Amino acid sequence: MADMDEGDAQELSSPNPILHVLVVGFHHKKGCQVEYSFPPLVPGSKDETECPPGWKYLPTLALPDGSHNYDDDTVYFHLPSLTHPRKTVYGISCFRQIPVEKLKHRTPDMTRGTVQKSVCVLSDVPLFGHIQVKMELITHAYFDEGDFSKVSLLQDTYHHLNSCLSQIDNLQSAPQLFVGLSTRDLILQFRHKALILFKLLLLERKVVFYRSPVQPLCSTILSLLSLHPGMIERGLTESACVRPSRPLSPIPHFADSPDKEHIDKSNTNLDAVPERVAISQDVSSTDSGVGSITTENSELTNAEESQAECISSPGALNGSKWLDISTKDEMDGGVCPSGSAMSASQNTSPSGVGPVGMEPLPRDCSSNDLACWQQNNLAAIAQINPDECGAPLQIFTKGYLCLPYLSLPYMDLLFDVNVRGYLVGATNVLFKQKRQLMDVLVEVENATLETQDPILRRQLHLTTEDLRFADFLVRHVAEERHDVFLDGVGWEGGDEWIRAQFRVYLLCLLRTSILQDHSREIDQFNGAFINAWKNTSNYQAWLASEHDGILELNPGHPFAGQLSVADMKLRLSHTMQNTEGGRKVTQAVVSTGKAVGGALNQAKGALSNWWSNLTANQVTGTVVDDAELAAAEADTLESHVTGDPIQSSHQNSME
Repeated sequence: MADMDEGDAQELSSPNPILHVLVVGFHHKKGCQVEYSFPPLVPGSKDETECPPGWKYLPTLALPDGSHNYDDDTVYFHLPSLTHPRKTVYGISCFRQIPVEKLKHRTPDMTRGTVQKSVCVLSDVPLFGHIQVKMELITHAYFDEGDFSKVSLLQDTYHHLNSCLSQIDNLQSAPQLFVGLSTRDLILQFRHKALILFKLLLLERKVVFYRSPVQPLCSTILSLLSLHPGMIERGLTESACVRPSRPLSPIPHFADSPDKEHIDKSNTNLDAVPERVAISQDVSSTDSGVGSITTENSELTNAEESQAECISSPGALNGSKWLDISTKDEMDGGVCPSGSAMSASQNTSPSGVGPVGMEPLPRDCSSNDLACWQQNNLAAIAQINPDECGAPLQIFTKGYLCLPYLSLPYMDLLFDVNVRGYLVGATNVLFKQKRQLMDVLVEVENATLETQDPILRRQLHLTTEDLRFADFLVRHVAEERHDVFLDGVGWEGGDEWIRAQFRVYLLCLLRTSILQDHSREIDQFNGAFINAWKNTSNYQAWLASEHDGILELNPGHPFAGQLSVADMKLRLSHTMQNTEGGRKVTQAVVSTGKAVGGALNQAKGALSNWWSNLTANQVTGTVVDDAELAAAEADTLESHVTGDPIQSSHQNSME
């Protein structure tokens, strides 16, 4: 599937997957700089600190922004290859900060109370976590030595890592690729929004992830990528490759690039995606020229007309306001955006389709029935090889970038007209303030997704079937486990189990997408999303490739089925917990409950005192009955007042 020639494959499986081991330090006058490299970054150079022009800002990636706030951290980053215009180099950097008093050998440039350095590895293969585990030990040993001039340890590390990795038969499919990439943590952090992120990646938009320190930021991005089958293994080859429209010092320049046609297609794709027009007004204020991109096609497709209706409708959002993506909740009574409940008969496949089908989700099923039903469907779909279905999708190609960490000096690259979009991680607050840079801002620590594009929010709206799938994942991952030794490593609810569920979801999505535009199965995945996805470069490349294996699967959502009361509860719960209006109502209920509850407690206290006084004076039984009735009315009033705001808000949201 991957558009890779034989030369690329040979380079990826070269006998020396580790290219360089280097030390990056912070100088109080010069800033971040390379202090040592083995072998030298510039071939044939005697200067071990010289950086090639194409990697001029490499030290800023290895020693990230805000690192002085932490004693240690880990950075994963991507660099374009210096020797091949369509190849990515993967960086793993281990940062440490120690007091200068712990050093045995000091140099005159150590003028501060602490020393900040990173030991970095540049590799040909994306073995992020596997290399990081080894580099953590090397970094600690290097710092504990107390003398940074002793670099023999780094030279031994270079030879040792190459020796270890060369013993792995197939680096592109080795299990070591997923070390440190916890999909369980991703689900627990983002819950149902993990599915939104999964689908957002397919749309090739401009997405910025923000968090500090860097390690959880990079791990979140790479864990998300690992949900797409084959993406970590073979889908990041061109993730840092772009030919800028103007010379940029941090990007290698290839005079005779074999990718002229490749880049022209990238520019053509910019005009082919109608959703970009909605963003051009926000970017027009920049000096990069990105905002000048327009479309001359005045005819709207059916999908665009429905999107235009979404903007012009009374409930449309203000385009200048950044809102949480998950606040887009249409409250269709628990029904997907098409407004129709999916019946079991809609899952039947047309004649001529392969034998692998999906049984419909039974109505009002128990948790045990649901588990058996899911296992049966998973067993059937798992027989299909994702590689035969066109995986991995060619998302990070033709100027669409994936940079798990990006430092401030690289910001200008994002404005280049040849950059179609990107998925980047940042720790510098200036990235957050440059809202014209992005379509979506993902706050990793708070697990929020914000955008000002109402069309995009409609496209990422989760259908009822999507909510069932997300709820199924969250419940299995979040359930209490009694065996601490198997927590996270067992099959059901474990990392590989989660990846298997998303693999099934993607295969069903691919199979359904080739149906006619108005098929009911398409609405199970959100018709607006699929229409937008069909305009992307990765989908067009998938259509043009060989994917006969996908025809062995029947179309439809893996969680399609008749609407039930459980779906209504799930939709309401999703609305109350994850939408802006729902959170306001919940907060109002809590505040009202406290206020009313306090008043009622005082009233009950007064009634209790009154009753005590009456019994002390031997009041008759008639008065006792009245006092009990007053207390019962107080209880009824409390439950009525605290319950009313929820019902009123739900009615308002329906309106």
